[in-house]
Amino acid sequence: MNHRNGRITTRTCVICRERRQRSDLLRIVRTPEGKIEFDRTGRMDGRGAYVCGDGDHWGAKLLDGRLDRGRLKNALNIEIDDSTVMLLSEAINSHINE
Repeated sequence: MNHRNGRITTRTCVICRERRQRSDLLRIVRTPEGKIEFDRTGRMDGRGAYVCGDGDHWGAKLLDGRLDRGRLKNALNIEIDDSTVMLLSEAINSHINE
């Protein structure tokens, strides 16, 4: 929430295109070094993309291949391989389960 004027900051999930409050979304970052990481703080340097924080995009959809990697790839302007998706999934699932 922007404290100056009372507005709520919203972002769009790059996978399902749903608009939510920024605090309800998880941020994935392409760092200046070209690595893709899960941003727990929301303040890492690099190009960011937001995904829903409820875990829907990383659970069953990931396992059965329905995760739309193209949207995430386009948002971050980088190719995303299977091992990177698995590492992101592990980081996000551990964050969700905390």
